[in-house]
Amino acid sequence: MSIYSEFASVYDVMQYDVDYERWIEEIKYRVTQHNSSARSMLELACGTGTIGIGLSKKGFNVEALDISEDMLTVAQAKAYENNAKMKFYHQDMVNFNTKKQYDAVFCMCDGINYILEPRDLAKVFENIHKHLTECGILIFDISSYYKLKNIVGNHTFAETFDHEAYIWENQFDDTTKMLDFSLTLFKEEENGYERYEELHTQRAYEISEILELTKLKFDLIDILDGDTFENTKETSNRICFIMKKR
Repeated sequence: MSIYSEFASVYDVMQYDVDYERWIEEIKYRVTQHNSSARSMLELACGTGTIGIGLSKKGFNVEALDISEDMLTVAQAKAYENNAKMKFYHQDMVNFNTKKQYDAVFCMCDGINYILEPRDLAKVFENIHKHLTECGILIFDISSYYKLKNIVGNHTFAETFDHEAYIWENQFDDTTKMLDFSLTLFKEEENGYERYEELHTQRAYEISEILELTKLKFDLIDILDGDTFENTKETSNRICFIMKKR
């Protein structure tokens, strides 16, 4: 079954506790801090486009891609509603090619964790390198190993909203470093509630693995807690990497 099909229409409702405004401001600040002339950006795994739209409204020329057509449909509608002139691509992160270069590339909210094989992640970083201009900035985050193993792994979460409800069941394998999770959505329709299911897999990466995979193409600028943008802790749920094209 495809991921983020029916969930695309309720994704923003489920992400109500994500501080997107903070992320938008931090990306803007970090990019301009290290590349003051930056104007163009590419977002990978853009989802419903909230961050890209926010940066577009800040004056950047933003383009975005995602593997889910349903997510892109929502993102395009939101961009239109917000008068954000953005171009969207239906492409995957491993093999994407927009035939352009950008001053910054960013990927937030677990997009990297969906790349399950380190060799494929190496291709992602190689591809990003090709799409960056000289002195281009790369910003991305991951859900930390600690979060996927201890906070999410082997736990079940459920929540209800005005017209939707979900159950999120998780299993983490410490040997394969894989988190398998099942999302069950109950969505109010005309004739009552319909049930939809999706299966997802994410991989937990150690910071050392990320640094090994990027060291030939990028210079590390900083590693931060992806929620507070302060120094990381052993219990940080999200890790943010800021790098410059080598």
